[in-house]
Amino acid sequence: MIVLRRRGLDACAAVLAVAVTTVSLIWSTRVAAGSDAYGYVSQVDLWLRGDLHIDQEFAAHVPWPLARWTFLPLGYRPEPDGYRIVPQYPPGLPLLMAAAKVAGGPCAMFWVVPLCGGLLVAGTYAIGLRIGRPLVGIAAAWIVATSPTVLFMTIAPMSDVPAASAWTVAVASVIGETWIAAAVGGLAAAAAIVIRPNLAPLAVIIAVWLGWRDVRARRWRDPRRAIAIWFAAPAALGALVIAVVNARLYGSPLTTGYDLTEAFAVAYIGPNLRRYVGWLVSAEPLACAGAIALACRSRALWPTRSARSAHWLFAWISIVVWAIYLLYVPWDAWWYLRFLLPTFPLMAIGTASLVATGAARASFTWRRAAAMAVMIALGVEGVVQAARRETFNAARGEAKYVEVARVVASLTDPDAVIISAQHSGSIRYYAGRLTLRWDTGDPAWLDRTVSWLAERGHHPYFVLEPQEVEALKAQAGATNRSARLDWPPLVRFRNGGVAIYDALRRNAGGAAVEQPSNGAIRDCPAQKPSPRLR
Repeated sequence: MIVLRRRGLDACAAVLAVAVTTVSLIWSTRVAAGSDAYGYVSQVDLWLRGDLHIDQEFAAHVPWPLARWTFLPLGYRPEPDGYRIVPQYPPGLPLLMAAAKVAGGPCAMFWVVPLCGGLLVAGTYAIGLRIGRPLVGIAAAWIVATSPTVLFMTIAPMSDVPAASAWTVAVASVIGETWIAAAVGGLAAAAAIVIRPNLAPLAVIIAVWLGWRDVRARRWRDPRRAIAIWFAAPAALGALVIAVVNARLYGSPLTTGYDLTEAFAVAYIGPNLRRYVGWLVSAEPLACAGAIALACRSRALWPTRSARSAHWLFAWISIVVWAIYLLYVPWDAWWYLRFLLPTFPLMAIGTASLVATGAARASFTWRRAAAMAVMIALGVEGVVQAARRETFNAARGEAKYVEVARVVASLTDPDAVIISAQHSGSIRYYAGRLTLRWDTGDPAWLDRTVSWLAERGHHPYFVLEPQEVEALKAQAGATNRSARLDWPPLVRFRNGGVAIYDALRRNAGGAAVEQPSNGAIRDCPAQKPSPRLR
């Protein structure tokens, strides 16, 4: 009977993992959009060619200030010296996507995040198994599989879900008592560090916890039996890879692609705490209950020996992740709960433990059935919340980046320069046009920049989101005729609101263009060669 029950739970966990992967593949955005997605997807081809540097020496010959910064697409930064640009984002996800592209073609690189979503669900169940509570594991897997944040992030080519799944596999592995499990956990931690280096302190937490177990088991004197060593050695490889990449791209092993000058501050704690707790209450109420459970050291909640031992690991990992992001610069959208995703499986285990404790104390079977019904209902509500928060419409919204780039390619000649910000990467990727950022450099130079480009045969155009139009007018409109944008756009996209302006022929208005359907991105168009000034 126990074997049959375990097989049934294993099958349920597999179904949940496959369901999350399938849903994510169906609604995947598959677009090199904005900053993050473009930064990761465009980096894939750089790894495949074996050189992460993009030559932009032409920026040395333009007259305006901070020229090399104005020719930066989103997701990139200049190398320390010279005019080449390099990726801003860590290499872990692009490397996984590169391997997938080699194995399965251009669309396969967009399978990585959905597959990691399934792995996140399966890893959550594995944690339940490891602590001797398979029913808690399957309930926790259900909570993760129906989480609005998880569902929202599994459809985008971003690193949050892959990093969370790698840490989940690491945690599930190290709860075991064998050196093989510890080594697997170390490799998973190494992958997580390469994907999201700022969470490297989690590897220290795990290593300390394993060392404490080695001391209690009196095996720390023997390197062949000390499990902590088997974890720490492969985990350190992740830190080594990041150090080498940082030194190669940014000039120092300790320098990252991010500007961290004002990224962390104690003053951010209050605003972030209000935001994250508010978002959890509204979007992830089950996670809130789990956070409370992780703070409780109760035998009723953690009845098995493995659960009581692992509880400390769960709690400290959650504390460290929360501490890092409470100190980090505040953001203003609910889906920035993505930063906390490595804690979601642990909070889900806590929630499931609370429910299991209540059900175990119920004297009537119907009360246990009621507890199960509540869990199912809350999971269904999570999917409904995901739908209400536009999860399953995101691909249609992101498709505008491909369509805008295609229109740019059809209307402009290859030597045109597109003045943009939000579309500065996607236009390079899909249209093969050089982009120039209006939001960097000296605003007083905009008119002179337009004239200089035109004189040298590079017809300038603006491609702007509605909010960018207003921001550009406010920033440079008082001193630059070009920034006023007081002439009809060449093209305006009806649903997305994106406008294309001809910076020279200002009497050439155009027709509106419909927003495309998801079909516009299903062929996974390839990246165009890097454009240059003549």
